[in-house]
Amino acid sequence: MTDLDDYLGAVRAMPTDARLADMEPAVMGGLARRRERMTARRSLMLAGLLAIGVGWAGSIMPAAPAQASSLPIGMSDYAPSRLLGQ
Repeated sequence: MTDLDDYLGAVRAMPTDARLADMEPAVMGGLARRRERMTARRSLMLAGLLAIGVGWAGSIMPAAPAQASSLPIGMSDYAPSRLLGQ
């Protein structure tokens, strides 16, 4: 056991690496970026679930009975062919 104590004492007496002083801002910056990503993912998941819920509710309860239009699909009253009488 004294050998282990001697080794630990030698490691304790060694000078620390200068790069360790710069490590804290990098670690804290990484944690902040990760927190921001998690918040963005959570917001995106909430928006997706809300969209699915609204779509599901809208498909179950239609607002009015479906009626066919007298105009072809995509044709408005102001289309050039309608205005020229064709």
